[in-house]
Amino acid sequence: MGHPFLLFAAIFLILSIALYAAPGRKLLNIVHYPAAQDQVARLNRYAALRLLLPALVNLGCAWVVAGRPGLMVPMIFLTPLSVLGVVVWIAAGARRFGA
Repeated sequence: MGHPFLLFAAIFLILSIALYAAPGRKLLNIVHYPAAQDQVARLNRYAALRLLLPALVNLGCAWVVAGRPGLMVPMIFLTPLSVLGVVVWIAAGARRFGA
């Protein structure tokens, strides 16, 4: 029953690794990169570490659902909430880098 959560955790983990491994690429659409030309690598690594939060949330949801399958429907709402929180966190932190 926890397979959707494991899938989402894997997707967020892959996104985080891709963003961390390609620091010079302009991959985020919520960031105004021309304003932070010299800090793109630092900004991408900052965002990559924050993208681990939804992966951890989904791993926790998979663990809870493995023990109590009846909680799967309420746990589904934690994924978009964690993603929204991370997007706000990254957008707010991007100002620190000048973006």
